[in-house]
Amino acid sequence: MLLIEKVLTLNSSRIFHDTPETNLVELAGALEELYLTTGTQVFAKGDMGTSMYFIYKGKIRIHDEEHTFAILEENEILGELSILDAEPRSASATTVEETILLKLEQEPFYEIMISNAEVLKGILKTLCRRLRQMDIKLVEHRTAKTAE
Repeated sequence: MLLIEKVLTLNSSRIFHDTPETNLVELAGALEELYLTTGTQVFAKGDMGTSMYFIYKGKIRIHDEEHTFAILEENEILGELSILDAEPRSASATTVEETILLKLEQEPFYEIMISNAEVLKGILKTLCRRLRQMDIKLVEHRTAKTAE
């Protein structure tokens, strides 16, 4: 994969959308490409995590055993919590189809975050959006249980 393709992928994500291209070029050089087949587990719930992933192509199912939380697609990210706190993963991630991921380790991410407040804003917005989505699902689940 060309460096410019990696930069474009980073730039298309909400986290790095407002990050200067010079910083993205540096960060893109630190990305590891992963080519995965359908049904490949990216990580399991409880695994220690120090990296996040960008979906360049394909789909990823975020789940806890059989319960699916989300299906993530191109230009979305996963594992962003672990890159911040290096705690055990809160869910598992498995490919739904052939997928190309770009893996970003914690140290290069911290370096870019220190030099660019827009990256920090981007990850906070992403986390807030996902928390809101989970709140909505929780309320829907409780409402459905009450109606039964």
